Amino acid sequence: MNAIKNIEFNKVISLNELVPYGEKTINSMMIALKNSLNSAIFAFDKGELLSEHSAPADALVYILDGELEISINKVIHKVKKGEMILMPANIPHALKAIEKAKMLLIIVKKHEDIGGFINLEYSKNLLMKDLLIGFKGGVVSKRILNLENLTSLMFAISENEEIEHNQTEGELFILNLDGELNVTVNKHKETLKEDQVLVIPPNTLYEIKAKTDNKFILIEIN
Repeated sequence: MNAIKNIEFNKVISLNELVPYGEKTINSMMIALKNSLNSAIFAFDKGELLSEHSAPADALVYILDGELEISINKVIHKVKKGEMILMPANIPHALKAIEKAKMLLIIVKKHEDIGGFINLEYSKNLLMKDLLIGFKGGVVSKRILNLENLTSLMFAISENEEIEHNQTEGELFILNLDGELNVTVNKHKETLKEDQVLVIPPNTLYEIKAKTDNKFILIEIN
């Protein structure tokens, strides 16, 4: 059974287009489910909210559109498009749409033996694309998730730099954050723009080349 849900392999899509807005409601769609990892897209109409609750899992929110007011242990954070915030496990939190808003939610159950989010601070607004501050060219990466059977890296890559001759082991989820990225899968080239994704099936050859200076996230689920 595929870990990535509701997204076709080898097809570029915008995360913003996966879930439509509804009137006076919150729409959602699961996009990944595997062991301790759960991910979904949510679309909030203005004023809609998820009331205060807590869960035994860290939760990363990345805003795709609009703005959310996120309360973590009664402290209010206003999180806008392009920003993210990491909500810690077992701490009360609530979310309210200041305006129509969409978010990517990545939930990782905490367990000492399997790890979790790394290199990220809890309860702090941060532009996702600013995780690699001080990038001066070439290709650099930073691990943001440490889980058994899952690899997740943030990359910064200069225009025309390449990551060549790779083969997927598991399902590979590529989320482009900034700039344009060319991804060649079995000799077929696709171009990803901001907040577009491409999912590549296991045991597939691929290459990545930056069309512009670029930042993106890779998540490989085995």
